[in-house]
Amino acid sequence: MQEGEWLIKLTEWRYWSIPFVAGFIGWMTNWVAIKMMFYPMEFWGWKPFNLKLGWQGVIPSKAEKMAKVVVRTGLQSLASVQEVYDQLDKKTLANSFLEAMERRLEEYIDDVMLRENQVVWDNLPLTIKKRIYEQLRKELPNIIDGLINDTTKNIESLFDLEDMVVKKLTQNKHLLNQIFQEAGDKEFKFIINSGFYFGFLFGLLQLAVWIEYPMGWILPTFGFIGGIKANWLALKIIFSPLEPIKIGPFTLQGLFLKRQKEVARVLCRITTEEIITMNNMLHNMLTGPRSERTNMLMHQRISHAVDSVTSKIGFGLGRPMLQTILGLKGYASLKNVAKHSALHFANEEVCSNQNFSDGQKEIVNQLLRSRMEALSSREFRDVLRPAFEEDEWTLILVGGMLGLLTGIMHYFVTFGL
Repeated sequence: MQEGEWLIKLTEWRYWSIPFVAGFIGWMTNWVAIKMMFYPMEFWGWKPFNLKLGWQGVIPSKAEKMAKVVVRTGLQSLASVQEVYDQLDKKTLANSFLEAMERRLEEYIDDVMLRENQVVWDNLPLTIKKRIYEQLRKELPNIIDGLINDTTKNIESLFDLEDMVVKKLTQNKHLLNQIFQEAGDKEFKFIINSGFYFGFLFGLLQLAVWIEYPMGWILPTFGFIGGIKANWLALKIIFSPLEPIKIGPFTLQGLFLKRQKEVARVLCRITTEEIITMNNMLHNMLTGPRSERTNMLMHQRISHAVDSVTSKIGFGLGRPMLQTILGLKGYASLKNVAKHSALHFANEEVCSNQNFSDGQKEIVNQLLRSRMEALSSREFRDVLRPAFEEDEWTLILVGGMLGLLTGIMHYFVTFGL
C-alpha cells in the first residue's frame, strides 16, 4: 500500500477506533475476569444429567480448598497454635470464666442435680444446698485455673486450626471473598485498568495490520488474542519479578510483593477479627474434631471437684451420703452429668463473650503481622497467588472469547456496513 493511502486511512475515525476498541476489550475482559473470581457466590445455571452448565465464582466454588490454602500457605507458616495461645492473657481468660460461672452457679448446680436425681435434690435440706453452693464457689477458682493450665500444656492436641478456619470460611463465603479482595485490592484495580493500556498498545499493532490486510477475520482474531494477552500480562506484572531488580533510578518488582507490609496489615486484621478469635478457638476445643480430649480433661477436673465439694459438706458425710443414696453408678453418673453441663455452659456463656475476645485480638494481630512482614518474597507471594492460579486459564480463555465477540461486533458495526 502506498504512503498516500496510509495517510488517507489514518484520517478516518473508523481506523482510529481500532486501538480504542482494543483498549476497551482489554479493560472489559479483565473486569469480567476479576468479577468471575468472586461472583456469583452460589452456583448459577443448570445441572442437567449431573452436568454443570453455569458458573460460580472461582474462590466461592472452591471454598474448602481456598480455606486450606489460607491455613497452609498463610497462617501455619506464621506461628504455631502454641505460640498464639501463649500470647493470650490467661489471667483475663480465667476471670472471664469465673465471672460467667459465678453469675449462674446455683442455676448450674440445680440443673445438674435435678437431671441426675430430682427426688433427692428436692428433699435435700436448704442448709445442705447452701453449703454445696458455697463450697463449689470456693472451689471454682481452682477448677478454672486447673482447666486453663491443662489447655495451655495440651493446646496442640485440643485445637484444630485447619478445621476451625475451613468451617468458618466455607460457612461464610463472603468473608472468604473479603480476605482476597481486600488483600489484593490495588492489584485487582491494576489488572482492570491496565487492560485498557495494554489493549490500546496492542490495538496500534492491530491498526497497522488492518490497514495492510483489511480481511474480515483480522479484528475478531486480534480481539481474541488481545483478551488473552491483557489478562496474562497483568498477572505477570503483579507477581514478577519476585525479587527487586534495580535498573537505573527504577526498581522493578511484582506489584503485590512491593506492598508486603500493607497487605500484611490487612490480612492480619481480618484474620484476628473474624477467624482466629478466642471465642472461635474455645468453640473449636469444645465442639471440634479434637473435642473428645477436651471432654476428658474437663471430666477429670469436674470429677475431682465433685469429690472435693461433697467431702466437705456435713462434716465429711456428704460424699458417703450421696454415694449411699445414688449408688456408685449413680454417683459416677452425677460426675458425667456435671461435666456435660459444664461443657454446655462454657460453649453457651464463655464462647459468646465478645468483650474478652475483642480484648485479645490485638495481641494475636501483632504476632501474626510481625511474622508476615518478615516472610521472604517467595513465601509472601504464596499467600495470595493460589487465588489467581485456581482456574486461571479458564478466566484467560473467557477473556479471549469476549475479545473475539467484541471483535466481530466491531467489524460489522464499523467496517461491515
